[in-house]
Amino acid sequence: MLGEMLGEMLGETRYAILSRIQQNPEITTVKLAQELGLSTTAVEKQIGLLKEQGYLKRVGPAKGGHWQVVAG
Repeated sequence: MLGEMLGEMLGETRYAILSRIQQNPEITTVKLAQELGLSTTAVEKQIGLLKEQGYLKRVGPAKGGHWQVVAG
């Protein structure tokens, strides 16, 4: 599981996204948005920031690939 320190550094939303992706690497942006009560645009923005910061990367194609949590 992701550590508390990482949660404090990232903020609640990004931490929740990473946590759910760690539990289910094949989760979709739409499913994340539903679970977190956010718009898909907001989730995509947060995922972009997580990728920029090096916490998350996409493995494989958009359809059929999966997410990989790099930090944690």
